[in-house]
Amino acid sequence: MIRPTHHRGLSLIELLIAMALTLFLVMGLATVYFSNEEGSVAQRAEATLDDNVRLAVTLLTTDIRQAGYRWNLSVPTTQLFTIIPDNEADPVAFLATPSNPLIIGTWHGSPAPPYGLAVSFQSDGTLSNCLGQLIPMGSIATDEWKVDTSTNQLECRSRITTVNGNAFGNYIPLVNNVETMMVRFGIDTLGDGSVTGYVSPSKVVTYSQIQAIEVALLMASGDTMSPQGDLGDVLPKPTQKNYNLLGYNLANWPATPDRYLRVVVVRDIALENLISN
Repeated sequence: MIRPTHHRGLSLIELLIAMALTLFLVMGLATVYFSNEEGSVAQRAEATLDDNVRLAVTLLTTDIRQAGYRWNLSVPTTQLFTIIPDNEADPVAFLATPSNPLIIGTWHGSPAPPYGLAVSFQSDGTLSNCLGQLIPMGSIATDEWKVDTSTNQLECRSRITTVNGNAFGNYIPLVNNVETMMVRFGIDTLGDGSVTGYVSPSKVVTYSQIQAIEVALLMASGDTMSPQGDLGDVLPKPTQKNYNLLGYNLANWPATPDRYLRVVVVRDIALENLISN
């Protein structure tokens, strides 16, 4: 006689244990996934920051090294340089002369940063301005640099002129996530061709003594003005720090703590085309 087979299902306790184990495994996998994703976001943010640092340094260094270059030495100095205004928010005029190929102005009051910087040179037909535009032979280019604190971008505008023209184009953003900029002049007070010390723009008395430009940029992995999720988040928790930019202390920055990684980039750029009167 064949007896019917009895099928035994899971008890409630066994079912609960199975569900608990499954949930534990799912949570573990989710933790690993989100941890890897967060690490990937941080790596992308750091890589973007590195790229922006390299770009800012390259653009500034290339442009500043052209300062004061004069292709045609017979051009009267009164025609080579003209009066360059400071930013519209602080309309103080500076006279650019052969002994002062770089001019400086503040955009948000002194001594607080950011500072702006202007570079003038005459092209030999192979030089370009800060926007990558080829300058015709004999023309004078003046590039004005500043940090737009409303967008956290390093910007530049340029004027290309021969004698009479003096109209600037619009500021063009070139590098993202730049929060501020400071500039100091390296001056030669002994007349031996080497830098004696670095001073703020307001302390320069004789511009012909300028031998180098020292530039500092505070750059971040993200943009607090235009946050895009957590794409700039690198630090494990929101943080404030003090940053020293060429002697200026930026305390408790940023005003609202965030997880962005910040670096102070300093470059000392020699002037290779000093022009004597």
